[in-house]
Amino acid sequence: MQNNANYPAFRRIFIFLLRWIVPLLIIGLVIRTLQNKQQDLGEVWQYIQSAFSQQNSWWLILTLVLTGLNWSIEAWKWQVLAHKLEHISFYTALRGVLAGQSLGFVTQANVGDLTGKMGFLQAKNRLNSIGAFLLGSTLQFLVTLFAGTLAYTYFLYRMPETPSLGHWIALVLLWLSNLATFFLLTLRDRAAPLLENIKWLASSARFFRVLESYSSTDVRQVTALAAFRFTTYSIQFLLVLYGFGVELPLVDQLTVVWLLFLTKSVIPAFSFLSDLGIRTFSTLYFFSFYQVNPALVTSASLTIWVINIVLPVLVGILFVAQLKYLKREEKVS
Repeated sequence: MQNNANYPAFRRIFIFLLRWIVPLLIIGLVIRTLQNKQQDLGEVWQYIQSAFSQQNSWWLILTLVLTGLNWSIEAWKWQVLAHKLEHISFYTALRGVLAGQSLGFVTQANVGDLTGKMGFLQAKNRLNSIGAFLLGSTLQFLVTLFAGTLAYTYFLYRMPETPSLGHWIALVLLWLSNLATFFLLTLRDRAAPLLENIKWLASSARFFRVLESYSSTDVRQVTALAAFRFTTYSIQFLLVLYGFGVELPLVDQLTVVWLLFLTKSVIPAFSFLSDLGIRTFSTLYFFSFYQVNPALVTSASLTIWVINIVLPVLVGILFVAQLKYLKREEKVS
């Protein structure tokens, strides 16, 4: 039999590569793209300073207000989902969301998000909330996928030259992904029974039992909240583009923003560096089809990342220490 003693070491090396080397390569691509466009990071910083020093900075204030609304919607969504397991207040849900945002900054995003949200539930309900978490994440993904697919369809329609075969294949796959995701959601009440019939997955079936308790009305409510949140951070990005003086028709700006969100949802982020790199590189790529200064859109992408990700992470640090995992007096009932 093969000796697997070196497996943990290999796993540590693999995780290190994912979390640090790959993100650094992405950021390197961003820098190289800027250099190819005769831009540099110094010019990006000058644009950021100029945007924040302008007297007409109402866009920045409104963007910050929408950041609070953005994460409040996510907390509302989690409160609705967790309601099938236990009653939690909006403040408790918000603490879980922000703690998850902070934990996601140093782990793969979904792991941190789940850990934070579960951390404010009673011990007996934590693992059982996995199904609720996945339902919320899937509905948010479906909203992003549908909007991004619409944007990609319009993007191909507006391309100056005939799209290549690869673009058409990608478009077909996106529409098929929409249908597949919607179909899977219709099977939510069968998830636990299906897992019970698979021997090596039967023990995890109870984590998805909660899915049977969500009615169609519940799913529509959560979908509406997901769409509300998607609209909120779409407006945020448009405001930041306005603040940096990106002059494009609104429909074209919205197309690029939705394509950016689609790319960010499809490509996994292994650390905060890859999250930033994916956002910036995607923004540069899609805006390259328009006559826009790359330094402007890079500045806008960096700014929205700081406002919508870094600020909630810093606030969420205050709540990480309040996670029930860390309280010795907690008892499993």
